[in-house]
Amino acid sequence: MDWEDEYSHNSFDLHCLLNSFPGDLEFKQIFSDIDEKIEQNAISIEHCIKEIQSEVNKQCPDVQLRTTSDCFEWLNNYNYNSSKSPSIPHGDMIKFLKALQDLLKNEQNQEEMVLDLLWDISCHSSVSFPSTLSGTSFHFLSSTSLHSVEDHSSMDVKSIWDDIRLHLRRFLVSKLQTHNEINNSQQKILLKNQCIRQLLFLYPESEVTVKYQNIQNKLLTKLLQNCFLSYSREANLDIMADGYQGTMLKLYSMIKEDFNTLREILAPSSTVKFIKETYLDTVTEEMAKFLENFSGLQFKESAVRVIKTSKSSSRHRGAVHALG
Repeated sequence: MDWEDEYSHNSFDLHCLLNSFPGDLEFKQIFSDIDEKIEQNAISIEHCIKEIQSEVNKQCPDVQLRTTSDCFEWLNNYNYNSSKSPSIPHGDMIKFLKALQDLLKNEQNQEEMVLDLLWDISCHSSVSFPSTLSGTSFHFLSSTSLHSVEDHSSMDVKSIWDDIRLHLRRFLVSKLQTHNEINNSQQKILLKNQCIRQLLFLYPESEVTVKYQNIQNKLLTKLLQNCFLSYSREANLDIMADGYQGTMLKLYSMIKEDFNTLREILAPSSTVKFIKETYLDTVTEEMAKFLENFSGLQFKESAVRVIKTSKSSSRHRGAVHALG
């Protein structure tokens, strides 16, 4: 009887499962809805293509896009040409960079203007400014003869550019350090985000990350050192632990701020690595130093008490022996 009951139960479950599937009418409605969505998407795409055709024909009289194929071909060629950095005559590049170099050296508070100018040129003119320290230079047309033994034109451009971005880096690093003093967390995040993006425009991500990591490391180390009392005879582990616990709230705020600052700039793995190396590893290292110093101090205090007790006992035994 048991197997019959089990069979009956399983059969009932199977019927329930089959009955839960949609019928022919439901399937027809589902496919009809899908067809409708596809048709709407096709109409929307066609409308976008017509708008592109109209705008291109209006803005570029020498280009007439009559069919969809013409439009796709033009878009493909446009993207290809836009991805190529334009070649700039060497003389023009040198003049431009020297003008920026002189402006930064001779005029005060021009850094933001120069950064905005470089950013606009990069975005709107497709000029690629190198962000690496070695092997990368601007695309320009050299006027040096092909038969010359050496061509120093690229080195001239690179040396001037390196001087410009070094000046801008010092300016941005100083701003980052100043932003740490802002009390408003949201404002601090926005300003830091902007600074780091500007640094990434000038230098590779690895260098920018290390530089910012050094700034935050110094700040964190100072915070942790201030939370501990000086190692003295009156030092108490419970008091030390209370001070450290209070500092954890500040540490959490710093981690949260940096996470929100970097998560829109760096890859998730890079952000996690930064948090780990900057904060978690530093806290572990500072705690190890603290416990080592504290344990050493306690050991010395215990040794001193043992020596004092031993001397006192020796003097007591000597006095008893003299009386005897």
